[in-house]
Amino acid sequence: MIDFEPLSESRHESFAEDLFESAFPKAERPPFGDLEKRNDQFHFLVATLDDEPLGILTYWTFDEFTYIEHFAIAKEYRNRGLGKATILTFMAQHPDQVVLETEEPSTEMADHRLEFYTDLGFTRNPQDYWQPSYHGKGLALPMIVMSKYELDDGEFDEMRSILYREVYHYEGPLAP
Repeated sequence: MIDFEPLSESRHESFAEDLFESAFPKAERPPFGDLEKRNDQFHFLVATLDDEPLGILTYWTFDEFTYIEHFAIAKEYRNRGLGKATILTFMAQHPDQVVLETEEPSTEMADHRLEFYTDLGFTRNPQDYWQPSYHGKGLALPMIVMSKYELDDGEFDEMRSILYREVYHYEGPLAP
């Protein structure tokens, strides 16, 4: 059975940091050391199976939705259905709207991620979305927003506004 441990209570901090930094390019993640400075809406979980760490999942809780910011399974556990089991366990614990960002389908790995989330029942929202930089004046990245339930334009704009303000601390225009 998949279990979740808050990073602050886990004995697997080095596993979590190594996976966080190896699974996501620098442009797609904040510095690991900055995560502890985030507010109480942010959560960092270590996914375990029989008390062995297998992955990480970071998320934010907002009144309107839950936002999965980062999700990764360690290489040795991939392609065994454990990523699917981890997300399904998480979604069962968060029955309301869940949203996430994923890369545009421009590589085999990006195609795989899009298919993975689609197979889990996430909907690809048609609105344009740019992920602001985690690193000040860096370039925004075009991304796809996927959600448990499709977002209409008003819901999408509200979600984007919340993420830009709360997660990215970005106050600029909605596109680069």
